[in-house]
Amino acid sequence: MDEGVPWGHARFIPPVLEPIIVIDTHRERTGTVMKPRLIRLATPVVALALAALGGLAACSSDDGDQTATESPTVSAPAADKVLLTVSFGTSYDNNRELSIGGIEQALASAYPDYQVRRAFTAQTIIDILDERGIEVDNVTEAMDRLVADGVKDVVIQPTMIMQGYEYDDLVTEASAYQDKFDSFVISLPLLSSPDDFQAVAKAITDQTADKASADTAVVFMGHGTSAESNVDYAQLQQVLTAAGHKDYFVGTVEATPTVEDVIAAAKDSGHTKAVLLPLMVVAGDHANNDMAGDEPDSWKSLFEAAGFEVECVLEGLGQYPAVQQLYVAHAQAAIDQAAGKAPAGSVTAMAITAQQLKAGVYPVTVTTDSSMFKVVEAQLTVADSGLTAVITLSGDGFNRLFPGTADAAAQAGDGFIDFSADDQDRHVYTVPVMALDQPLAVAAESGKTADKWYDHTLTVESASLPADALAA
Repeated sequence: MDEGVPWGHARFIPPVLEPIIVIDTHRERTGTVMKPRLIRLATPVVALALAALGGLAACSSDDGDQTATESPTVSAPAADKVLLTVSFGTSYDNNRELSIGGIEQALASAYPDYQVRRAFTAQTIIDILDERGIEVDNVTEAMDRLVADGVKDVVIQPTMIMQGYEYDDLVTEASAYQDKFDSFVISLPLLSSPDDFQAVAKAITDQTADKASADTAVVFMGHGTSAESNVDYAQLQQVLTAAGHKDYFVGTVEATPTVEDVIAAAKDSGHTKAVLLPLMVVAGDHANNDMAGDEPDSWKSLFEAAGFEVECVLEGLGQYPAVQQLYVAHAQAAIDQAAGKAPAGSVTAMAITAQQLKAGVYPVTVTTDSSMFKVVEAQLTVADSGLTAVITLSGDGFNRLFPGTADAAAQAGDGFIDFSADDQDRHVYTVPVMALDQPLAVAAESGKTADKWYDHTLTVESASLPADALAA
């Protein structure tokens, strides 16, 4: 598995980049702007260029044992400021430096006053690399090393695609160290706002502009997850379709849309050829085997069995310059927050997820972006399955809600949230919540005109929770 963990229910998508952050845990800043400082990675550009020759491949797998120059993230000298990249990881040496290494190089170039370090979340991958003499820290080891080295300011940039279980685990694990540093911030995954979806859609269509045609479907294979964030795949498909990219299709290995769903959609659109690519940061085991392998159940084999002429491209998203720059933008948003330069209305305290709360039902305050879309009562339910909020609007002016943007709602066939009416005829909805203190994008349907949607946001305020709601 290269990243993510297996689909869930619709979730809200934050409308702006808002890193999870704790600022100045040891001292107060007095107007001083933190200047980013980073030591560049030592991976030679020549090595990356040579490895790039293996990026485009016929549909065949790779044994993953090629030797590649590694970034000295474990043995790096101590620094005051560190930008720690956290990835699932891959044992495919060549693509690791092209993809994860490509993101790290972009971050190093953008922030030369920070030292870049690397950590992986997959202990199995770490153990495999260790047997080859390649040392990579897991998250706990990386955090312990930061403390031992006396690092003062920490920015963590995950390379995850979406906010799933892996990201939540990172937040929980790394946040335990927040009081060890002068400032500490965890940035966001790749797909964290409507703008991100637009940017990724443009990145992947620009990168593959020479592949799509009336008879050729460009198919991106994601991992899939049982977390609510699996809806991001459908959201990305909606963005692609709405932008007129009718030859692009998104599916998943372990959730929905399935490969069968994608094959059916491509066939229904009249395509006879398919170009398969990973919607993953690295082109590792999933790309080489689940997508491009020769086994009967690989995507290549299944598309061929369905009558398609197939080409496989073994390039991870981390190799796309536009994707690298989106991670750079996320890191900049985090750095700006830590430096006190965040835009008005953005998060300046740690966003709280279900893992930081005790199970129960709590009265909360929910703020919105407009008095025309006002929440007058709300209850937050915390359960093992996540967070949900029952919200009561001030009247009956809206019909259905949809987790996401108005454009996405207009394209969607399902995922809508219906209302019930209370004893004052006010409309009541149960909505999924990914985190507190983050604006959640929600589309609201006009009560007068069916299928006319308006963009709004909801923010569940953690300050309104009872003191005993936080887990110990």
